[in-house]
Amino acid sequence: MFNSNGDHADPTSQFFRHRRDVQGIRAIAVLLVLAYHAKVPGFSGGYIGVDVFFVVSGFLITSLLVREFDTTGKISLTNFYARRVRRLLPASVVVVIGTLIISKIWLEPLRLDDLTQDARAAALFATNIVFAVRESDYLQSALPPSPLQHYWSLGVEEQFYIFFPVFVMVLLKLGKASKSLFTAGLAIVTAISLAVCVAITPSMPSIAFYLLPFRAWELGAGALLAIVGGKINRIKSVNRELFGWVGLVIIMVTGFIFDSKTLFPGYAAVLPVIATLLLVTSGDNSKIGPSRLLGLRVFQWFGSRSYSLYLWHWPILIVARSANKADLTAFQVALCLLATLFLAELSFKFVEQPIHNVPTFLNNANRSLALGAVFISVGLGASFITAPATADSLNTPINTTESSVIAATTTIFQYSDDQLKALIAKAPGLTELPADLDPPLAVLDSDEPEIYKLGCHDHDLDIPPVCQFGDLDSKTSIALIGDSHAAQWFEPLRRIAEQSKWRLQTFTRSGCTMLGITNGVLENCRVWLKNVVAEVQKNNFSLVVISAFTNREDLVDESPDGFINNITELHSALTVNSQKVIYLADSPGPLLHVPICLSANVQTIQNCNIERDDAINEQTAEILKGVWSSESSRFIDLTDWFCTQQVCPVVIGNMVVYRDVSHISSAYALALTNVLLNQLDVSLSG
Repeated sequence: MFNSNGDHADPTSQFFRHRRDVQGIRAIAVLLVLAYHAKVPGFSGGYIGVDVFFVVSGFLITSLLVREFDTTGKISLTNFYARRVRRLLPASVVVVIGTLIISKIWLEPLRLDDLTQDARAAALFATNIVFAVRESDYLQSALPPSPLQHYWSLGVEEQFYIFFPVFVMVLLKLGKASKSLFTAGLAIVTAISLAVCVAITPSMPSIAFYLLPFRAWELGAGALLAIVGGKINRIKSVNRELFGWVGLVIIMVTGFIFDSKTLFPGYAAVLPVIATLLLVTSGDNSKIGPSRLLGLRVFQWFGSRSYSLYLWHWPILIVARSANKADLTAFQVALCLLATLFLAELSFKFVEQPIHNVPTFLNNANRSLALGAVFISVGLGASFITAPATADSLNTPINTTESSVIAATTTIFQYSDDQLKALIAKAPGLTELPADLDPPLAVLDSDEPEIYKLGCHDHDLDIPPVCQFGDLDSKTSIALIGDSHAAQWFEPLRRIAEQSKWRLQTFTRSGCTMLGITNGVLENCRVWLKNVVAEVQKNNFSLVVISAFTNREDLVDESPDGFINNITELHSALTVNSQKVIYLADSPGPLLHVPICLSANVQTIQNCNIERDDAINEQTAEILKGVWSSESSRFIDLTDWFCTQQVCPVVIGNMVVYRDVSHISSAYALALTNVLLNQLDVSLSG
């Protein structure tokens, strides 16, 4: 994808040597990616650099394959795969090993198990699949990024390299002298991939972003350019050169104006793809075209080392942030980028170049493939650097020299108000993790309310499942509705229902925040939400309990009035039958992944606490309070049961308050049972 060294005795080497403009395009692409990941101001869309690489790769690989077929009448798959092995695997495996070593030293302990899986996926060209699955999961998507997450793009390309040459060979042979069949087949596949990518990006952005079928159109666009390039060359060179400048400008502008809110890839990715096609079309050695700029020595240097630069920059930045236990300063980022340049130069000179200059491998494709098998084995073996020593290691202390935190049997206590207030007051002074931590860090990420396991919450059903608890014949009935921040209250509500002989019915779904009915809610939640409201109106519950994820900064930024209108509409729909409603304010947000932070601060857990003012979105809370404080509804704010006046501790007593970046643990939710019961009693008796 990024490596462009010429292979001595490689029949493709002349092609690479003559495309200095392509080398410069690689430089632009990798610099965009580096600037984006380093959070350089103005490069919020620098991630489009990867799309530039995809187009260039499709163009070059297709040009090589077609040239080989035109010259020899066939395509040697063995030679093709041998070249890919030499170009990609050595540097890739070296960086994986280096990443595992520095991660073992500086990465938070709880992140190492996932990193081990990522390293194995990288060795098997499947990293993109791992991250597609992981980020599609509502909870796992909140995890800090993996030091090997950037290997997803290598996974896409390596999978493309497995299938594409076979596709080319078959269609060229069937088409014989004409390339019409290949061109038509390639155009159809590219169009289908683009159409599906655009269709699923809004609803499944992670799948569209990471997986080859939805990225193949970008590689296919470059491949089509390679096929029709001869016809494009008939255009006057001055026009093509002007087109090239237009393409370069579009690439830079999209790198500046795109950001995390851009729906990507989808339609948005079409811009950088077309821009790259224009830039490649402008050609090399032009008089007024961008190749004069791209041919400068600085761009040639970055382009030739783009592969190693890409491989090294991400793990250095991620592990440095972890070791720093805070965002990096501008000076620290600069040091990381200097380290990236240094290691990239070492990789280029001592890994990439030497492997191309060993005649034994260059002249024998089978030996190159055998070398590839060795590198894959080494990559798989290296994963044990960060792997747990035994299958039971997660049930032992994270660091026995620092803490005696063990996976003891969980015991949930139902605290009185006075007991809990005393624990909250003492919590900011805690420095070490309690020995009887509840739940233990190693299992905290699986501390989901049982509503998940029962199939009552994490589903994609438009018709909510019937999930009832407590005394099903009781005249007192409670409905719990909302997203996962409502579901986190399931355990204490179920306990209350069982103890008080009430009926509890749940209507919760991940990501479906109760912020309106027709507006203010995700499109794929609207039908579900309307059905929930209809069920609540029909059943006429004694009390409806609502909660939602609202502690995020951008919730009302765009339209505060629209937000109020949406909430008011929901309020009217739920109270139309004079049903009583409690709106539970969102729990304070820790703004970090609590278990991971604690694993790196076993003796300094106060480093994971958060200032109260930073943990709450006051603007949103005031709006919600204004709407839900009425004759038929109450707004309940339990922030004082999470925080002191200054700080929101993440460990209270022996309980970890949060199981991830925002959800409270079942242990702490249950500790609030009496607090919640008092609020329910007030509403039911009022």
